[in-house]
Amino acid sequence: MKKKTRQILAIIGITLLLLMYIVNIVLALIGSDAARDMLKGTMVMSIAVPILLYALLVLMQKNDPFRKKPEDELTEEEKQKIREMIEKEEG
Repeated sequence: MKKKTRQILAIIGITLLLLMYIVNIVLALIGSDAARDMLKGTMVMSIAVPILLYALLVLMQKNDPFRKKPEDELTEEEKQKIREMIEKEEG
């Protein structure tokens, strides 16, 4: 998986958390009745967002079509293509 994808997901996670904290502070300063519920939600999301982003990264990494396969996982067709490429470079 590309480093850029990880960076984008990290930025999204940070942005979500910061927006929740800012909204929570504004509601508390205004004296809104929703401030207490928002605080509870923010505490839960402070744990849930990083966990969900990590799970997404793991799933993306496992399903990456470009990830390198160990030699024993290659099909015979893939092995033959590799042999042909090596022979081209040597010849």
